[in-house]
Amino acid sequence: MADYAVADDYRTYCGLSATDTIPANLTQLLHTASFAVREYTGTLFYQTDSDGVPLDPILSAAFRDATCAQAQAMDALGIDPAMGGAIQPNTAASKSISGASVSFTTSEQQTAAQLREQVANGLAPIAIRILRASGAMLLTQPWEVG
Repeated sequence: MADYAVADDYRTYCGLSATDTIPANLTQLLHTASFAVREYTGTLFYQTDSDGVPLDPILSAAFRDATCAQAQAMDALGIDPAMGGAIQPNTAASKSISGASVSFTTSEQQTAAQLREQVANGLAPIAIRILRASGAMLLTQPWEVG
């Protein structure tokens, strides 16, 4: 099983130069992101090479870009595949003053936690949009041959 993107693809997608810093665990991020894209597109029908990479150049580019977007999102959210995915840090949700206490969770905290969970266990919203924009999600019927 080949990955859909390599370090140079990630640099291009993110607009990084050859001297810009990339994540130390980029290979693992791209491998995990490729797996997430493969899992998300698992019910689609398309022609592949012997490594499972789409032969269609538009579809191949979409898989590559979705993989890079997923890896970028994982890095930005601090999701390390080697550590088992998203480790949700504890955040204080209560305050106490002189025996009185108030407990709350802000919608921003909930939204951030939901996004981390989605990216860690599925696909980042931008990666999904890339695949949909390419037309990949319409490939649900097998070709008729003959």
